[in-house]
Amino acid sequence: MRRALTAVTAGGALVLSLTACDTADEAIPETICGTPVSPDLSGPLLRPHGKIAEGNRVDRQKARTAPCVVTVDDKRALNFRFAFHDGPPGDLMAYSRESTVIGLTEPARVDLGFEDSVLGNEGATATARCKTVTGDHFTLTVQVERANKLKQDLRPAVEAFMRAYMAETLKTLGCG
Repeated sequence: MRRALTAVTAGGALVLSLTACDTADEAIPETICGTPVSPDLSGPLLRPHGKIAEGNRVDRQKARTAPCVVTVDDKRALNFRFAFHDGPPGDLMAYSRESTVIGLTEPARVDLGFEDSVLGNEGATATARCKTVTGDHFTLTVQVERANKLKQDLRPAVEAFMRAYMAETLKTLGCG
């Protein structure tokens, strides 16, 4: 009887451990929206982790303004806007305060190494010269849906992510 109880207990523990493996978090992708990026940089913006999926309408060859959305467990986690245009986009700080497209909380101009960059509590936007079939500038906006707009706790992670992600995106466009 004791041996049977031990076998049932061990079997139950095995089933539970296998079930736990099925619900484990997915690995954080090394490429997001067509741009390579370290999971160490994107991981903090995707927490809590789960099933990660991407909806990407960006076509680098046609260089048209388009979105890319990353979800975690079917909930928006990151929104990207890839914008290709002729000439500078205008005042990123004003757009960051007023625009429904960018709309950052507590925006501040920061030097990320590009022509212009603005960082907020829940995202960032940056622009750089980039010759494409549709213009000579590229602007990237990243919004972290899970960020608390009233707190600055993710600002360092957003800044580190944007610095690396924008630089790598410019490389994928052939202008970095």
